[in-house]
Amino acid sequence: MTGEGPSHEELVRYRRAVAELVDDLPGAAASSVVLAAARRPEVCAVLDHLPGGAPAALERLAEEVRCFRPSPRSNAATAARMARIVLLQQVDVVWYGTVPPFADTEAVLGAAELTSLAALRRRGQLRFHYRVGTSALPRRARDHVVRRWLPGLEPRTSGLSHPLARPEMVAVLNEIADRFAEAVPAWRRGLWVNCLVRSTLDQYRLRELGYSALLPSAHCTGHAADIEMAWLHRHGVAGALHDVLTDYADDGTLNVIDEGQAWHVCLHPDRIGHYGTTVARSAGGAR
Repeated sequence: MTGEGPSHEELVRYRRAVAELVDDLPGAAASSVVLAAARRPEVCAVLDHLPGGAPAALERLAEEVRCFRPSPRSNAATAARMARIVLLQQVDVVWYGTVPPFADTEAVLGAAELTSLAALRRRGQLRFHYRVGTSALPRRARDHVVRRWLPGLEPRTSGLSHPLARPEMVAVLNEIADRFAEAVPAWRRGLWVNCLVRSTLDQYRLRELGYSALLPSAHCTGHAADIEMAWLHRHGVAGALHDVLTDYADDGTLNVIDEGQAWHVCLHPDRIGHYGTTVARSAGGAR
């Protein structure tokens, strides 16, 4: 394990190796995927930046994939696909694994570094859409009506755990929304974000419900988001967002993971300053 993170070139080689592993072993057992990963120097070069190095990381990967059970709530249909998600998620862990996570709702709500999405939306400073997860009857009734009579109007998502975000994440998501809008000017329903900040406790609860909620997670430090993709596929505009997100991955700004219904994005630590400066002035006092 070194004191510095992997280089951009190392990450490019890592992502390529992970893609090749899954393509070569589409229906493989978890043990086969892990053994194949252990034989790839491009994979080990990145995993060596984690505590315990590549051996410990691969052991954790094997356990995660071994416990995987396909379900409508999981992000993958096979163990190999789950291995791909977990391997790519290790880039998030390399970047933010030493940042203290938000332990619970109290920690999230008390975090001075997070800003209110509702306040930004009221001020016209939010260029993406979101829904807040709720058990309140009026909201659930409204969502039921939309899904029953206007199924294509909005994506089918449970909504954000907390309508809060780091200003730099708001800035990069606004920028993605702008580039997506430029790529498909006829599309008027914009970009939807399904997940931003979660607490560690949120992740444990989701795991209990069968979701692929990994730990540690950059959602729990506020540096990741999940962007709706399946709904855009149904409307024929997902290709444009695919290209936009791929550009961010290729230039090293984001770690991007195709998780099926949504694509997970995590902001590179070296880009926090750029996006934080962009939004800090406008987001100040938003809570």
